[in-house]
Amino acid sequence: MPSFITAKLAENIGLSLCILGLAFVGRFLVERAVTREADRLVARQRRFTVRALANLLVAFALLAVWMSEIQNLVFSLTAVMVALVVATKELIMCAAGAVLRFGGQLFKVGDRIEIAGLHGEVIDHGLFSTTIMELPHHGFGHLSTGRRLTLPNSVLLAGTVRVEAQPRHFAPHRFTLTLEHPVPVEAAVARLEGACAEALACDADRAARFHRMTAAKLGTEIDGPGHAVTVTTTEFGKLQFTVMLYCLVKDAHALQQKVTRAFLAEALTAAPPLAAPAAKPQEGWPEIARRLGQQPQLRSNAA
Repeated sequence: MPSFITAKLAENIGLSLCILGLAFVGRFLVERAVTREADRLVARQRRFTVRALANLLVAFALLAVWMSEIQNLVFSLTAVMVALVVATKELIMCAAGAVLRFGGQLFKVGDRIEIAGLHGEVIDHGLFSTTIMELPHHGFGHLSTGRRLTLPNSVLLAGTVRVEAQPRHFAPHRFTLTLEHPVPVEAAVARLEGACAEALACDADRAARFHRMTAAKLGTEIDGPGHAVTVTTTEFGKLQFTVMLYCLVKDAHALQQKVTRAFLAEALTAAPPLAAPAAKPQEGWPEIARRLGQQPQLRSNAA
């Protein structure tokens, strides 16, 4: 007997052969008994019924013989499948992320997205990964940094994907100005709104048309056109101005710099300088010696 055939396996094989042999012989004898005096159509129906019952009995008998081996095989396959799923979990999540991107139409090549703290333009996407060209953070321009990032599609399942406007589209751009020294609020807001209006004057008509078209397409209201200035304070009590500019995305950085420089130039010129604290005059050595000499006299008078 070969070494890979155990006694239990040999016993099951023998029982299976016996069952098959007995089933064959029994089916042959029963068929002859039930079809001996019947016409051709009835004989065919009885023969079919006998064979079906015989096959069913053989199947149950073989299942009873091989039940333990079948259970071991199922347990082994289950362990293999669990190990396979654990080993390929990341690949499965990447494939699921690709399905989410395709089914939900999250973005396409050429879109500018922000995901997992990374900001860039999509240049390629596949089943397992998405490649973006990195862009600087908001407020530092819209041109690429020259670095290419490859992200696994599994990040699409773990965070929010933000799709931004294209460089040639108008969109709200927000930034914050915080002043160290207090200034008159109304005058500061007036100067800031004047700087914003001057910066946006050249594209005001195009911005208004684009805003109407975008609002009609989306079916909702969005900020713009024009500008808005909001006054708040920080947790340390510093005066803070939040500015919204409805402008071309590619011009947002330049307009922010223009408004900031114009406002700070006027604000710093108008703000009163802080007076330096008066220096406390330092005591000279003769004065210190005189005070030390007076201490024994004060003690004797007190006594």
